[in-house]
Parts: sequence; C-alpha cells; structure tokens
Amino acid sequence: MNQYLTRPADVRAVDLGHALVLLHERTGAVWTLIGTQRQTWVELAATGATTSAAAGDLAERLRTAGLLAPTEVDEPRPWPAYDARIGPTRPSWGTQEAPGALPPAPRFSRAWAPAAVLALLTVHLVRVTGRRSRGFARMLRLVHATRLAQRAASPTQASRVLECVRVIGRLSPFRTACLEETVAAMLALAVTGRRAGWCHGIAADPIRLHAWLALDGHPVGEPTSTLRFTPVIHLPEPDHVRAGKGATP
Repeated sequence: MNQYLTRPADVRAVDLGHALVLLHERTGAVWTLIGTQRQTWVELAATGATTSAAAGDLAERLRTAGLLAPTEVDEPRPWPAYDARIGPTRPSWGTQEAPGALPPAPRFSRAWAPAAVLALLTVHLVRVTGRRSRGFARMLRLVHATRLAQRAASPTQASRVLECVRVIGRLSPFRTACLEETVAAMLALAVTGRRAGWCHGIAADPIRLHAWLALDGHPVGEPTSTLRFTPVIHLPEPDHVRAGKGATP
C-alpha cells in the first residue's frame, strides 16, 4: 500500500550531487543520503508517494526521525527534493591549505566583555534548559530574537565581539563551538542595538556543517576556507529567499 508523504517546512535539504544532506531545524538532526537512498529520496519527492519496498523502508525511517510526514490529504503531493544544490567543488582530499605560522590570538575587548559574558551565559542556559532534542531550535529562536536590533553592525564591531566571545568561550567549562559562539555574538550585538547576519551552512569533501556571522554576504572573523560552505539557513532571510519559499528548485 502506498504511503503519501511530504517534507516538513522545518526540514532543509541540500543536494551535493554525490549525496543529499537533510537538516532538521527543530532537532538539529542531520542525515546524509548517498547512492540508492539519494535516488529514492528524489523519486519520493517527484511522486509524493512510496512506490516500492525500498522506498517504503527509507520513508519509514525518515518519518520516524521527523524528516518526512504524512500528507494532510489522502493523495500524493509532490514536493521539492532540495532547497539548494552545490555544484562540483575542487577536491580538498579532506585537507586545506594552512599558513606556516600560528594565527594571531583573538583580541579581548574590554568594552564588549560585559555583553559577551552575558550573551554566552544566556546561550549555555538556553541550550541546556528543556529537551535536548530541541536545543538547536532554541538556538535559532535566540537568533530570531535579535531581529529587533535596528542598526547594522560594522565589520569591526562584529569582528571584535566575536573575538571577545571566543576568548571567554575558551575559559568556559561548557561546549563552546561555532554554534554557541555565533549565537552569543548575535545576542551581544543586539544588546547594543546592532545586528548582523547569521548563517548555518554545509560544505562538501568532506561533508561538514558550520555556523558563522556575515555582513553583506561576507563572513566575519572567519578563515578563507569558510567560503567553501553554502548557507542553508540565513537569518534574517534574504528577500529573494522569503519570496521564493515553497518554489520548486
């Protein structure tokens, strides 16, 4: 018996050609589909229904993970297979060029320290409060909250606050990686009425995820290797993304 399924709005999909990566915005769960699984996903999207035993098995596992959901009506509803497609990239062989000297240590700004400390404490508190499976969604809500800030931060301001957060994060007993650092930097900027862009993206070869700040589309306080990442989530969303939501790629 066919199952009629659809991709929920909070599931992002990126096609890398050799693989297709799914990201659940509420749970932060990441699935990578390769080979026949990737092709099965594309066929599911095109038909809106399971038409084989293999498709039914994959669909059931994805439905259990929240990456697919039953349609509201008892009929097939085809849906976009992916939100973005990353073309062929130059092979990195799992490595990248590195400078011959250690990078300079992040600068600690006394002016930004109070806001950075408060923001980082807020991020850690929000991350550990509530269901662990919803931690990523709570981080996104914090980023959404910063949209009330009216003034755009300058590159120097965004870089200084990010570096300050990174210095404080190194002293923190809690996990402080790119997600926590960038969300805390967004909050610290918002406290002073300033805003920046926040991106969460994916890179291929090898497949990996990363979060970073951006101003006018350019990463802030990041190495050049960040340019290998394609934004999957961009907050606030660019106008062309808001206007094109729901459109088939």
